[in-house]
Order: sequence, then structure tokens, then C-alpha cells
Amino acid sequence: MKKFLVPLFLCIAVIFNVSPIYAQENTSLENTTSAVIEPRADILQWILKTENGKMYKRLWNASKNRWETDWILIAG
Repeated sequence: MKKFLVPLFLCIAVIFNVSPIYAQENTSLENTTSAVIEPRADILQWILKTENGKMYKRLWNASKNRWETDWILIAG
């Protein structure tokens, strides 16, 4: 089986003229300095409040300006 595969591979390599491909070197810095950096992850904040002597927390998504959870009792 090996005697058949090696010559077959060599024939295919010669037919398709296999040669290494090199990446083009990027020498221009113009595009990288004008790029704007945007966060990919949401910015989440825990908001705390005390009501009637009980402490609650709620998760706020500052990136999307919306609440992510309901009020959760943490100390009472």
C-alpha cells in the first residue's frame, strides 16, 4: 500500500506544482492607528438598595442600558 501511495503523492505534487505560500508582510501602520477599540463584553454592574431595613441587589447592563435581573434579597 505504501509503495502505491508515495508515487501517487509525488505525481500529484508535480501536477499541481506544490510550493510554499508566504504571508504578505504588512508594513503600513496607517490602518492600525485610526482603528476604534470597541469592547466585546457587556459592562455589568450590581446596583444595591436598602428598603425597609432589607438590602437588595440588581444587575444593570451599562452597555445596553437595561436591567438584567429582578431585585434579589441579599440581607434582611
